[in-house]
Amino acid sequence: MLRLLCCFASYLLVVRILRYRRVNAIRLKFSHDELANMTPWTAQQVVHESFLYDTPTLMLLGTQIALFKVYGISSVASLLLRTGEMTSHTTINKRLADTAILIATSVTNPLLGPGSGIEQPPASCDPRSALAIARINFLHRKYPISNDDFLYNLALFMIEPIRWTARFDWRPHSPLEVEAIFLLWTEVGRRMGIENIWSTYEEMREWTERYETENMVPSDASAQLAWTTIEHFLDRVPNWVPGFRSLIFQLLLTVLDDRTRNAMRLPDPSPIMASFIYSMFKIRAFVVRHLCLPRSKPALWVTLDSDFQVSDGVPRMRAVYRRRSGPWYFPEPKGMALKIQTLFIRLGIIDAEKAPGKRWRSGGYRLEEVGPIKFEKEGHDIVMREAEKIQGSTITGPWGPVQTS
Repeated sequence: MLRLLCCFASYLLVVRILRYRRVNAIRLKFSHDELANMTPWTAQQVVHESFLYDTPTLMLLGTQIALFKVYGISSVASLLLRTGEMTSHTTINKRLADTAILIATSVTNPLLGPGSGIEQPPASCDPRSALAIARINFLHRKYPISNDDFLYNLALFMIEPIRWTARFDWRPHSPLEVEAIFLLWTEVGRRMGIENIWSTYEEMREWTERYETENMVPSDASAQLAWTTIEHFLDRVPNWVPGFRSLIFQLLLTVLDDRTRNAMRLPDPSPIMASFIYSMFKIRAFVVRHLCLPRSKPALWVTLDSDFQVSDGVPRMRAVYRRRSGPWYFPEPKGMALKIQTLFIRLGIIDAEKAPGKRWRSGGYRLEEVGPIKFEKEGHDIVMREAEKIQGSTITGPWGPVQTS
């Protein structure tokens, strides 16, 4: 028994030492001048320590809340409804998959070029962040989006991950990490052509509060879009466990603040369920902090290496995660994996319509094609030229212009 207690105590000590290794190593990894005069390139390296290793789960939750919370702005909700891309499970899932790919690629793949701190990257460097931002810009230009709505969405991508990590993860972001998150996202905003971007994180928070006070008010558009999206999420939840969908619905209500729920005309969460959900977050934070060894591999939503598959003679990237309601860009299984999928379909565990296939673009994606199906074949040359301007170099190799015969 004594030996067992000693082993357990030793394990707890190892967890304690390793848990803070990455955040403590930031100041050793970079010089004082690099941190005092942080560039977006340096900021990205700092952010990756928490976003990919230390606190990916709550930062991802915060990002998802940000994407949903913007529906509480009537002008945004009305525009999204008019696009027709948020009216069915298939189009919603496509938009969610494309949004995740473009956002994750923008901030996790190398941020290079003018304004980044790496002004003249080599021609062979990874261009995918520039391509993703250029594609975002091309798609956004299709619609009349106000600069303030752009600013608000940009602000939420900073505020919500930081807020949720501080409240419910095993550690909050350090002031240095908060500054890095601000620098990284404001550089992305600059590359998107957003104007009047704030100078400091506090200035951004104050602006966001004023914007919400004036613009986040109850509206039919916000309510319609919110309920449509919630129904989509609940449809993805397995119904094997009684009451599980009700729990997920209460979770969705709990993670939204009062102002947002009011704007979307959503009910308040059950006080008992909200208390239970908050307690689960706290218990998870305690377990992760004291009992779990830190990640040794990054939590990725897109690949950081150049792993690609060739489909119809064109290099394409694969989705990292398969979505239950539609596996966009997920490769079709082969060998034993295909046999297991076939068995699961026969048993009714997997819906045959939601198995990877051509309709879900199983061949993969190229960044200049991502977006609504009606725009898949549009703007490739425009995106490539803008990406080269953002990158500050010619884009060649697998992510360069597709050679057609």
